[in-house]
Amino acid sequence: MRKRYATRWPVLAGSTALGMALGVLPAAAAVPSKGQGAQVGQQAAVQDYLGRIAHSPSDLRRFLADLPKGGDLHHHLSGAVRAESLIGYAAHDGKCIDASTYVVTPATGTGSCAEGQRPARDALAPGPFRRGVVEAWSMQGFVLPPDGDPQPGHDHFFDTFGKFQEATTGHDADMLAEASDASAKEHSGYLETLVTPGAGPLNQLVDRILPKDPGPADLAAFHAALTANPRFQALVRQVADDTDRSVRDSRKLLGCDTRAAREACRVAIRFDYQVLRAQDPRHVFAQQILGFELVRQHLGGVVGVNMVQPEDAPIALRDYTLHMEMVRYLKSVSPEVRVSLHAGELVAGLNGVAGRDLTFHINEAVGVAGADRIGHGVDLAQEKDPRALAARMRRQHVLVEAPLVSNAQILRVSGDRHPLRTYLDAGVPVALATDDPGVSRSDLTAVFQQAVTDQGLTVAQLRTLVRASLDHAFIEGRDLWQEQDRYDAFVKPCAHDTPDTHRLPSAACRGFLKASAKATVQWKLEADWRDFENRYAHR
Repeated sequence: MRKRYATRWPVLAGSTALGMALGVLPAAAAVPSKGQGAQVGQQAAVQDYLGRIAHSPSDLRRFLADLPKGGDLHHHLSGAVRAESLIGYAAHDGKCIDASTYVVTPATGTGSCAEGQRPARDALAPGPFRRGVVEAWSMQGFVLPPDGDPQPGHDHFFDTFGKFQEATTGHDADMLAEASDASAKEHSGYLETLVTPGAGPLNQLVDRILPKDPGPADLAAFHAALTANPRFQALVRQVADDTDRSVRDSRKLLGCDTRAAREACRVAIRFDYQVLRAQDPRHVFAQQILGFELVRQHLGGVVGVNMVQPEDAPIALRDYTLHMEMVRYLKSVSPEVRVSLHAGELVAGLNGVAGRDLTFHINEAVGVAGADRIGHGVDLAQEKDPRALAARMRRQHVLVEAPLVSNAQILRVSGDRHPLRTYLDAGVPVALATDDPGVSRSDLTAVFQQAVTDQGLTVAQLRTLVRASLDHAFIEGRDLWQEQDRYDAFVKPCAHDTPDTHRLPSAACRGFLKASAKATVQWKLEADWRDFENRYAHR
């Protein structure tokens, strides 16, 4: 029998290890806790400091880089790695890069590159070729057209993945290590990253045993036939084993079991299985089923299911309602499985997007599929009855993952065109996210900087957003807070404790935290935020 995450990926046990997990400095002296009034005063002082530096990009960046950011819930692993690292992977593996299209391919059988290609190692040195590769694989140097047309930025962004995809093959551990390092440097303690392992073999299996695309009436029979197939169940286990191995290997790269362990070792990593929505219905549904099985059986650190690829792709638009019905069916069978859906990543002006497409995608993700979180949600104003939709999202605690930087690059949506403030004013929970920081040439700090400069968010609002990121994380375990989306009272075992990096909580609270990976990362965030405010309140 497969073990659960709590055993395979444990919350650190023992007083010293637990202290490390909670951000406690074992040798430090205890610091008295402050009352609620003092905390409000601290926050006001930090807000005053933010007001003084808001127009200095360098000072603002340093401040926000130091700010504890909770978790990044919308993060595609393959798009998170910088182009320079991808070049290194391709060069190490002896691969080739087309000199005009910059697409990576394996070398020929003789180890050489075909005509019109260059060895990837040629891009290691500074120069025009390296610069061309980096610009083709990312938004580096890309200038959005002044007429506001979203199509060029959208196409360049999504085209990068097909160009560098081959470079990522066999480098999951390297990518996880780099992503963990980036999270640690930005004071983000939790990363829920999107991956699609096993999709190729699964599609081949489905084409052999279930070649007919299912409609709404066929979902139960398709699900029963696939899950009963021993080759499918073997693939589920293989995907889980491969993912576990990538995590172990990434931790070795980071030296996590040595005295030289990097701060990145303390970042909690979990996965959402991303389904490729621009494919035939049988492949989409099979990938959804695979993701649900991994979550349901607690395998491979997979804690949720999502759907990816451009929402405006022809098949994605055509089958959108069918895809939501597929998720609804699977949620009816396994209601415990958590789902986040890319929905509303659309604007008028994208090729193939009709006015009707802007009116129902978020509504159906929430009302039909029963999504726990929504990614992007940019077309809120065009949705049918947006006020009622936002009210429903607030009541059902459906969080919006807001990757502000990629929204500006892909959709040309920023400033008052972005619905972030509308969601916040309606009481809908929101978390800031990176999306594809490697492609964007960005990071989580830049997203927070845009939230301040472009959206005018305050310190208090940023704190609510970072708390929401962990409150709505799919990581296993009970929540630290008594009530979701209310951050005024801890659960009973920790009700009288104050998070503090300089001392351990009470025995009852320690026991609770030890049993909950989720509460542990939440407690560390509260302790880190307390230190952050103490540092900046007196500047």
